[in-house]
Amino acid sequence: MDADYFRFIYDYLYWARDKVLSAAEGMTEEEFGRDNGFTYKSLRGILLHALAGETMWGARMRGEEPSPAFAPEAAPSVAELRDAWLTAESKQRAYLDKLTDPEVAKDVVFTGRDGAERRIPRWQLLTMVFHHTVQHRSEAAEALTMIGRSPGDMDLLFYTREVAARQQ
Repeated sequence: MDADYFRFIYDYLYWARDKVLSAAEGMTEEEFGRDNGFTYKSLRGILLHALAGETMWGARMRGEEPSPAFAPEAAPSVAELRDAWLTAESKQRAYLDKLTDPEVAKDVVFTGRDGAERRIPRWQLLTMVFHHTVQHRSEAAEALTMIGRSPGDMDLLFYTREVAARQQ
């Protein structure tokens, strides 16, 4: 795997995330935080969990100390969640922009929550974060669809078609 591959899939990841956040725009704080029966209790909970994973693992990959998980009050509205996610995205894109092919194969060394040193190949962490976010973004899309706010098609095919159309 090479660094360009990860830049590509993270571009797609943020494109699809933006579709979900756009579908959620205009929700009241009560609607955004309403229990919807999913594991993370609400649309806000689902999206905060996805963001927390990206933020924690991104920090570890960059050699930084991860921030504590986001509490629901950290993003009471869709706009505040979007702002927090754009900050995390900016850091991740800056990291990915500098990532080289040889670094993709190297281990990320970090201290786990239990205090033990961990080593995981960088490509595995990048892949895990991508899939974790996709899983929870899909849950958020389903929750939005159930209340008449579908984010529309988010498959990679639609992303690549949109990018190709912009390049013409």
